[in-house]
Amino acid sequence: MRQFLILWVLLILPSGALAQGNPAKWWIQFSDKNHSPYCTCRPAEFLSARALDRRAKAGISIVENDLPVNPGYVQALRNAGAVLHGTSRWLNAASVIADSATIRTIARLPFVDTVVYVGRDIKVKNPPNRAMKQRVSLAVAPTEGPNYAGYAARQNNLLGVPLLHALGARGDGIWVAVLDGGFTNADTIPLFDSLALQHRMFQGWDFVEHDAAVFESASHGTGVLSVMAANMPGYFVGTAPAATYFLVKTEDTGGEYPIEECNWISGAEWADSIGADIINASLGYTVFNDTTLGHRWHELDGRRTIGARGASIAATKGMIICNSAGNSGDEDWKKVGVPADAPGIVAVGAVDYNKQRAVFSSFGPTADGRIKPDLMAPGDRVVTAAYSGIDLGLSSGTSLASPMLAGAIASLWSAYPDKTGKEILDAVYASADQITAPNNARGYGLPDMSRAWFELGDFHLTILDDPETYIIWARDPKEDKLILYLTGDQPSRNASIGVHSALGLNPNLKATWNTSRWHMMRLEISGINGLPAGAYQLNINDGLQTWNMPFALVPKDRK
Repeated sequence: MRQFLILWVLLILPSGALAQGNPAKWWIQFSDKNHSPYCTCRPAEFLSARALDRRAKAGISIVENDLPVNPGYVQALRNAGAVLHGTSRWLNAASVIADSATIRTIARLPFVDTVVYVGRDIKVKNPPNRAMKQRVSLAVAPTEGPNYAGYAARQNNLLGVPLLHALGARGDGIWVAVLDGGFTNADTIPLFDSLALQHRMFQGWDFVEHDAAVFESASHGTGVLSVMAANMPGYFVGTAPAATYFLVKTEDTGGEYPIEECNWISGAEWADSIGADIINASLGYTVFNDTTLGHRWHELDGRRTIGARGASIAATKGMIICNSAGNSGDEDWKKVGVPADAPGIVAVGAVDYNKQRAVFSSFGPTADGRIKPDLMAPGDRVVTAAYSGIDLGLSSGTSLASPMLAGAIASLWSAYPDKTGKEILDAVYASADQITAPNNARGYGLPDMSRAWFELGDFHLTILDDPETYIIWARDPKEDKLILYLTGDQPSRNASIGVHSALGLNPNLKATWNTSRWHMMRLEISGINGLPAGAYQLNINDGLQTWNMPFALVPKDRK
């Protein structure tokens, strides 16, 4: 049965793919990982310490699909005359470049399960790899205040990002892998100066041409990166300007073939192995240059296509995966693409500035009836880098909605670095405006990162008499603290602080002021665990103004 399946795959190929021994690209599915030199008991041989830490925090075990493919099998493909293009440990497969005679030899190998044609061997001609430009200074001095995000303010506001940035949560410590077709001029555009100067932008790998050259081929990735990572305060600031970015090239700009789904998986596996927290992929596949290879809607069940199978596994490794839903909403196809149909990943649709679905944003459901897209983000007339200097432009597409959301999630996660990806994503979904009534046009809706931040920190909001002044507060029993963020007019650091109840002032509390940012000041009051349960009043007085905030303490065992 195995041999019959292989021969059938070969027979349905377009005649040009194998004519006169022309090399093509093939997906070789192995039958097992027997006799592998790798072991789940020694994961440090194929996963970084950061990747292992992420999994340990989330309680995710190292399993067989984490093991690299058997190197003996890979060598046998080479010995047969094939050129290795890539491997997939998750799917236990390899992609190769080979002619028809070589493929027939490979099909007879005892450990080969299936062979699938995935595209022509396209030779893309790009300039030689170059080192990243040397930066010497920031383009613009840091700016705080309401104009901090500049031209990005309107789109960032739709996701509730300004509050996170005001609190100092701007993606610090979060690693984001960006899978795209190229990042032309990202190494020279001043909007990314701080990333380079602070060593937060890295050339990952080019899985198309097999080198480290990523500042080439396409400017699509540059625009995608800009809505997350741009950092020119007062002019243009992305949703996660302080995150660390790894630029990965998986899209073959020479043509559209299923091999790009294989590249997507290789890129995601690489991101997993280095310890990335978030993957953004503004990519999707339905129609190919060879029309016989195009996907049909019944295939979009998250299990049949190579891309969806790999993406489904990626979502089980503790990372958050954002992938553009697709731009076919106003076309005959209308549906999301691959791998947006995969379960577990976040397929991101686009909204306009009225929070309505952009007309081009693709619809669900998947072939097996699941809601898609999953979440929405700004994607219509979004401000992006214009690929030279500090020029900006307007662009539309779910390709921009996905990184808008990925960056917003990175900033949220940086506020709660001890949380797992699942905990972060649960809070993001809970904050979405259609969480109780999802549909296949807007999914679960447009999330609000400020609401998610409140939820994750168990924060409460007290609006004071001045509509511009409010206090965000939460009790942290583990640290014996009452944590407050004050906005609007703020007291001086010499202000007196007291907590009153029916019993009067408690003198044993200790107050600590933290650095204020953008009209936000953090105040920690220690010693509250010594107070009995009941209603209290916090009083802050700096001689000019008085701030009063009621709060309640409940017994520790009461939820």
